[in-house]
Amino acid sequence: MLLITVATENEIKPLEKFVTATGPLALLVTGMGPVITAARLSHYLSLHGAAIAGVLNMGVAGAYLDSGVVLLDICLAKEEFLGDFGICMQDEIQDFAPKLSPQDTSLVLSNDLQAWVTGILYDNNIAFKAENFVTVNCCSGTAERGAYLRDKFAAGCENMEGAAVAMVCENFNIPCVELRCVSNMVEDRNTANWQLNEAIEKICRVGRIVLQAYIKDRASG
Repeated sequence: MLLITVATENEIKPLEKFVTATGPLALLVTGMGPVITAARLSHYLSLHGAAIAGVLNMGVAGAYLDSGVVLLDICLAKEEFLGDFGICMQDEIQDFAPKLSPQDTSLVLSNDLQAWVTGILYDNNIAFKAENFVTVNCCSGTAERGAYLRDKFAAGCENMEGAAVAMVCENFNIPCVELRCVSNMVEDRNTANWQLNEAIEKICRVGRIVLQAYIKDRASG
């Protein structure tokens, strides 16, 4: 069974009936932010993990200016970084000393499920960009903040759940893949420029193609 995780109900609304009505698929709305996501996904997998073959983390994202990523791009995560874990200074986030925090703050998303989804996107001529993602507790509200995170992590976009999903899946030894559509640019905050509804519609269209391929593969395999 493939588990689809989303932060909010809105991000899966166009696809919800399809997901909930289909046998080899399950859905979990985690809530926004890494803490609640980690808690809810860990609880779910502790109860149902034996039946879950993989996790598809879907949703929207904010893209960093001058990263090569633009509005309504489909992005596939190569690595996830914990963007604001450390010492928050006025204009930067300093890393803790290794003796205090020896663990790496990045998670590489490289597994058979990732390769399979990549193949499905290519087979269906779906344009996408493979990018480093940054997971933040507070979404960036200024272009300056976005540029800092873009440069620090060589990243294309940010979200608030991806690293938590990747870390939990790693703990449960379950492959995961993260697929998002850009709803806004990380600039001095102006929601009038956002295309949230369009991004949700697009990620759900792409998600449906991926999930239909998954169902077909399961039926033939």
